[in-house]
Amino acid sequence: MPPTPAIELIGIDKRFGPVHANKDVNLTINQGSIHGIIGENGAGKSTLMSILFGFYTADKGEIRVKGQPLTIKSSSDAIAHGIGMVHQHFMLVDTFTVLENVVLGAEGGALIGPAMAKAREALTHLAHEYEMDVDPDAIVGELPVGLQQRVEILKALFKGAETLILDEPTGVLTPDEADHLFRILGQLKDQGKT
Repeated sequence: MPPTPAIELIGIDKRFGPVHANKDVNLTINQGSIHGIIGENGAGKSTLMSILFGFYTADKGEIRVKGQPLTIKSSSDAIAHGIGMVHQHFMLVDTFTVLENVVLGAEGGALIGPAMAKAREALTHLAHEYEMDVDPDAIVGELPVGLQQRVEILKALFKGAETLILDEPTGVLTPDEADHLFRILGQLKDQGKT
């Protein structure tokens, strides 16, 4: 038997008024693979990924994660099922440090001090493991775009992403930064991430 796909989108349809953004889209993505979705501006690529990440709800169709049908109504649902997303326009707080951005939304309640120490340790480990070294105390708004993208990827991995969606990831990178990103993605793939 073939392995269960990491992600299956079956018959996905999405309209915005008269605009039919996605029409009966089927997509199967195997675990530990890298896929690129290409098409013209307005073809529905970002809409489809936003459905998978819970920003939009499909008008019809089914999403399966590791063979299980799911209803993903929010980014929290997606994250809970191991799906992370790095948007074309980063979702970082410029005045926060790298560490503060990574833990934002996963702070751990009243015990923030010990939680931050554990988060720093986990972030340092992830950054080293995937060659995405970033100073956890650096102010995000002062970092170049390539490092900000690394922070977004680390944030998704910190929250447990097994499947990582990157929306136009090379659009803001220099050629050297793009090459480094491809090496990072290769390492993630080799470890079974999708």
